[in-house]
Amino acid sequence: MKSQNGYHWPKALFVLSVNLYEVIAERLQASEDVNMTNVMLSGVAVTVGRSSSGTRSPDKVLQTFAQHLGMLPQRFNEEWKLAAPFYNKHCCPSINEPPDLPVGGRDLSLFIVDYSNLPSLAVLVTNDSPIRAQFAVVYGKDGSIANPIFGILESLDAFSVKANFQLSLSDGKTDIGDVGIFQIPDPQTPNQLVVYQTAGALQHATAFDGFKSFNMIEGRKFDAQAWHLGMTLTSVQGKFHTTNGILKMMPDVPGDSLFVADLDTLHAGSRSLAIWFSSNGMIYPAMVSWAEYDESNRWKVFVRYLTQHTIEVLDQEITCALFGPDLTPVFAPPPKPTELKEEFEEQLRKDFQTDPFKAAVIAANLKNMPSLAIPEGYFDSKVKTLDFEDGLDLYVLYHHAQRKHAYQNKRIFEHVFAGAGRNKGASPFHSFESLRSRLKYPAAMTFLLSQERFAMGWAMDGVELGTGHNCLIKNEQEKVYIAGEILFEGADRIRFNFLSGTFTRQIIPLYDPGEASFHDQWIGLISALIGKAWYSQLQLLLHDKYKALLKVPTVTYTDDVLIPFEPPVQSTKMAFCSSEPWMQSCACIASGDSNFNWCKKLEGKNEPCEHDDCQPSGR
Repeated sequence: MKSQNGYHWPKALFVLSVNLYEVIAERLQASEDVNMTNVMLSGVAVTVGRSSSGTRSPDKVLQTFAQHLGMLPQRFNEEWKLAAPFYNKHCCPSINEPPDLPVGGRDLSLFIVDYSNLPSLAVLVTNDSPIRAQFAVVYGKDGSIANPIFGILESLDAFSVKANFQLSLSDGKTDIGDVGIFQIPDPQTPNQLVVYQTAGALQHATAFDGFKSFNMIEGRKFDAQAWHLGMTLTSVQGKFHTTNGILKMMPDVPGDSLFVADLDTLHAGSRSLAIWFSSNGMIYPAMVSWAEYDESNRWKVFVRYLTQHTIEVLDQEITCALFGPDLTPVFAPPPKPTELKEEFEEQLRKDFQTDPFKAAVIAANLKNMPSLAIPEGYFDSKVKTLDFEDGLDLYVLYHHAQRKHAYQNKRIFEHVFAGAGRNKGASPFHSFESLRSRLKYPAAMTFLLSQERFAMGWAMDGVELGTGHNCLIKNEQEKVYIAGEILFEGADRIRFNFLSGTFTRQIIPLYDPGEASFHDQWIGLISALIGKAWYSQLQLLLHDKYKALLKVPTVTYTDDVLIPFEPPVQSTKMAFCSSEPWMQSCACIASGDSNFNWCKKLEGKNEPCEHDDCQPSGR
């Protein structure tokens, strides 16, 4: 596609998760309206080292976005050391001649630090474009590695990352040009480029044509499966009927492994195309008739596979490892969605007097649900950039000691059933119904369930001072099962989600059956827990005795953000600026290219941001 300015955009499709077609169409047309400030900034190199808290910089903006999605500070620092110099090589033709883009991505290449461990930093490089390189954060993939979902830092002076971009290598109809997805090379081995996917991988799909005559897979499903597996083979740099390049991305994969195109179809008893990595190292296009779980994450399968001339049948039971088309290993079949909920209800049936919150933890342990202590650094030094709509751009460090200010406003509630006891200053509760007189609806809160407590923090505004998840636990050793947000919309309706970069995003990878099953299990349990713990045990006993009518609220799960992102209220300003001296160092404000102490800025003074002093004892 050629723009009116004479430069070219590849025909790869940029789409958004939401329906904002006009925004994307404008981007693809690359018209005369291109922001020349962004163009000039794209030719500026960045500092590879991390900048101080007193300076607003691209690395801070990217870290805030990545941290919200679950990236820990240490990993961000490691990835920044790879992404920053790679960006500098490609961004700035006026400084140095950028290297050629790799074969398979001559028009556009998305370079990702670690696609197997999302979120991950990335650099989007577009050939023959005024904005040649942009930073990105890849945090998902839609169906396969060919469809990464990411946010873009549109220019180096942008205060936030724009989310929900998706790169699609093909829509099945469009000539997309030379487009690829690659790994940012290790500086020690710059010539060893890992190819995640290229448009050219589609040629591998034709190797499955020999199975079409069987008519065992419906035509559209057949084509889609062959296409996905062609991408998979390219991502491991393999080639059918050869042994070279096998599984470079996953060197620990054993021989006799199947990469299955459609796991859901296979689990449902239908056939699926697959790539067969045999024990002799050869790679074959294959079709799987059935798969049954054996043990130790191994599967019994029946496979037909294509040599270069014939179809051969493995007519004995073969035990192998099983993988999805995105290279994700298939472990034991996921439990039924209601398993955790049913175990929770069984614990309550065994003993009517069992504390429902404790029963939830017992059930979680019996069903091997993972728990995790707070990641290092998040208890006393987590940072966020907060871009409020009124132009107030804050840069805040969160310390667990800030919960004192939430205590003073009676905005942390907890029910403790084990461990080291309650947090001094938190408001205890024994049933959700007992909070009705203490809340003003709607009341949006953070929440978590740990091995010791169920706790909630009632946020006053988008800063969430003292009510974040790091303020709901007692210490750094306390392990958490699930965390998110909960909204009391009234006495008869409650919604909740599992949005927590501090806990939930870190816990999900520890659950072998996968993210979807993890959500299913906890949606069932949290919904049931709210219902069972809505009334106190005394109220329930009286209900049984007098047959009183007890109304339970409607509880629903949502993916929506529930805590409104609103500018700081007066009490938040007072907590930062008029309480203890160390608190003033926690809140900074962006002004130009620098961050200044927000409290001093309110007084008309420009003092540098000093997050190092944001601790009760000072420096």
